[in-house]
Amino acid sequence: MRSSTTLFRRLGLVAVAILGGLATWPTASQAGDPFVAGGPSSRVIPVPADQLDRAAGHARALATALGLPGVSQRTARIDDRFDHRTYDEVTAFDAAGRAVALSRFDLDGTVALAVSLGWHAPNRRAIDAPTAIGRAGGLVRAAGLVPGGTPTARESAGAGGWSISWPRIAVGAVVRGDGIRISVWPDGAFHGLTRTERTLAAVPDHPIDRSNAQSAAGRVIANRFGSAAASLRTVAVDQAWVAANDTFGATGLDAPADSLRLAWVVRLDATGDLTERIHAVEIWIDAADGHLLGGDVAE
Repeated sequence: MRSSTTLFRRLGLVAVAILGGLATWPTASQAGDPFVAGGPSSRVIPVPADQLDRAAGHARALATALGLPGVSQRTARIDDRFDHRTYDEVTAFDAAGRAVALSRFDLDGTVALAVSLGWHAPNRRAIDAPTAIGRAGGLVRAAGLVPGGTPTARESAGAGGWSISWPRIAVGAVVRGDGIRISVWPDGAFHGLTRTERTLAAVPDHPIDRSNAQSAAGRVIANRFGSAAASLRTVAVDQAWVAANDTFGATGLDAPADSLRLAWVVRLDATGDLTERIHAVEIWIDAADGHLLGGDVAE
């Protein structure tokens, strides 16, 4: 679905960010600008040297814990206007000056991301899923994090190996896009880690029920799709924490909100001729008062 920012695509974007220069040095004209679609999503901001030194120390400790390569570092504080985050980013280089690892830390020093760049040549036989889960749990704890809940493991389609994730759960509902993910190479060597934990709005005192949420979603579908609404069939109605967007609003922009709200997520699959245009639709209904929070369209 086009507008979800998921945990599972972040590692793939890291290399693009490094090579494409998504973080840019600030100028006087852009210092206070909000995020504008089509522009750079993040930029370097000034910070006292002692704070950058502290981040560099966190990165060295993390490199020792996870076995990240590198003989020198470059540290910067990044303002990510799209994801509403500010973090310290440390890039590690080899003796030839090539970027070989990247780590990011929240301002309290908690690791948010770590990745070993480049290809890994396996030095032992491939591991199975239970072994990968055990290996990933050890890496998470070595990074100073405490995984919660039951992890899931899936084979990585691109680089090979395994992707193991612990979703974030709050009041019994999945926090979409949040949680911990570890990626390991086929032999179990560390590849990457992401941890996302965004701000959650207050839990509603008197949330609306499932039937009211489904009725509200039906009104959105009727307004958006007109006669084609009859070709959309409800297949799931579940609660989740989501970052509101404007997918069904006037602008259609889908930059996420800065905090997540508890929502009823109504998923509908397309049938008949409508499948030539779209495959599925999600409508996000605020669990507090039933208003539209946004959604997704899979085309």
